[in-house]
Amino acid sequence: MGETIQRPNVLMIIPNYGFGGAQRVFTQLVNSFSDQFNIIEVVFNNEETDVYHGRGKKVFLNVSGGSNFLSKGLNFLKRCWRLNRIKNKYQCIASISHLEGANYINVLSFGRGKKILCVHGSKIAEDSNRKGLIKFVEDNILIPVLFNGAHKIVTVSKGISDELILFFHVQKSKVLVIHNGVDVDEISQLATEDIPEWHTFIFQKEVAVFSGRLAPQKNPTCLIDIFKKSMDEVDFNLLILGDGPLKLKMKGRCIELGLDFYDEESDRKKDARIFFLGFVANPFKYLNKSTIFLLPSNFEGFPLAPCEALACELPIVATDCPTGTREILAPEDDHSSQKLFQPEFAKYGVLMPLLNEVNYTHNVDLWSKIVVEMIGDKNKLHRYREISRERAMELSKEVFINKWKELLLYIAD
Repeated sequence: MGETIQRPNVLMIIPNYGFGGAQRVFTQLVNSFSDQFNIIEVVFNNEETDVYHGRGKKVFLNVSGGSNFLSKGLNFLKRCWRLNRIKNKYQCIASISHLEGANYINVLSFGRGKKILCVHGSKIAEDSNRKGLIKFVEDNILIPVLFNGAHKIVTVSKGISDELILFFHVQKSKVLVIHNGVDVDEISQLATEDIPEWHTFIFQKEVAVFSGRLAPQKNPTCLIDIFKKSMDEVDFNLLILGDGPLKLKMKGRCIELGLDFYDEESDRKKDARIFFLGFVANPFKYLNKSTIFLLPSNFEGFPLAPCEALACELPIVATDCPTGTREILAPEDDHSSQKLFQPEFAKYGVLMPLLNEVNYTHNVDLWSKIVVEMIGDKNKLHRYREISRERAMELSKEVFINKWKELLLYIAD
C-alpha cells in the first residue's frame, strides 16, 4: 500500500460567525479548500452559530473584545498570543484572516506560514463603528504599518485596493483583487421554488425589492420615501427582505407617511403596499418574481446582493457608493468616477446618487423618477434582464474559488 500523503494545514481566521457577507465568503473558502488542505477555522468567541456550516476543524480563542480602551488593548494582545500558540501547534502553510480584528492579530502573531489578509470593506467611507481614538489608531498605525507585514492582501474590490495603496501606503505588490462570487446555478435552481401561498398577493402588482440587512450602511429607510414619491406615478409594491436595527424606524416612517404595511408579526392588510418579510432562507424565489432590485447603500465592500439579483435576471438600481457597485454594474468604467448628481444607465444596471443628508430631497426625487421609468419601460427591463446572467457568470463562485486556489497553491509551492 502507498503512503498516505499528509495534507497541508491552513488556518482560516474570522472574529465571529453569524449572518454576514464576510462570514458567507469565509465559509465558501473553507469548504472549497477542504478537498486539498486540512482547514482549521479559528474564531474569537463561540457566541454565534455557524449558520453557513463550514467543514473545517473549529478552534475558539475565547477572548472577549473588552469593555474599555485598556481592556480592549489587553484582550487584543491575549488574542495574538493564543493565535500564535495555534499557529505553532498546527504548523500551517498559510493563515488567512477576514475582517479587521482578525487581520491585525494574524499579522502580529508569530508562527509558521504565510499571512494573507482579506479586506471586505472600504476604510475611508463613513463607518459608525470607526470613530475617535480607535479610528485614529487604525488609520495611522494599524493599517499602514501592520498591513505591510502581511505576505498578501486580498481585497474584494478594486476600489478598496486603491484605498490601501493611495491612502494607507500599502505596497502595491502585496495587494490582489479577488471579487466575491455567487453560485449562479444554485441560485437559479432556488429561484424556481414556490413562495408561500399567503405571499402571492404581493406579486399581483409590479414589485421593487430590497434584500439585505436593515442597518445604517445599507440605508434602507430612504426606500420608504422613494416609494411614497413614486406610488402615484406607477402601480407597484415595495418588498423588504431582511432584518436589522432599522426595521422599527422603517415601520415608523411608514406610519408617518400614512402608508399601510404588512409584516409577519401582524395580520394581513389587504391595502398594504409595503411588505416586510424579515429574514428568509431563500430570497431568490422572491427576487425571481420581482420587477427591479433596489440597493441604496451608503458604502459597500463588494456586495453580494446585487450579484445574486443579476443571477435572478433582475434589473438593478443602486447607489454609486464606495465601493463595489460600479465595479459590478459598469466593470469597464473607471470605478473611482462616481456620478453623484445624475443617474447613469450603465451596462448592467442603473447607478444613482447617494441618499445621504446632502441634497437628500432632490436625490429622492431622482430615485423616484428612475423607479417609475424602469417599472414603466418594458424595453429597458427586458434589455437589462437579457444581459444580467452574462455578468453574473463573470462573478460566479467558480471564478472566485479558482482565483483563491491559485493563490493558495502558489503559496504552498
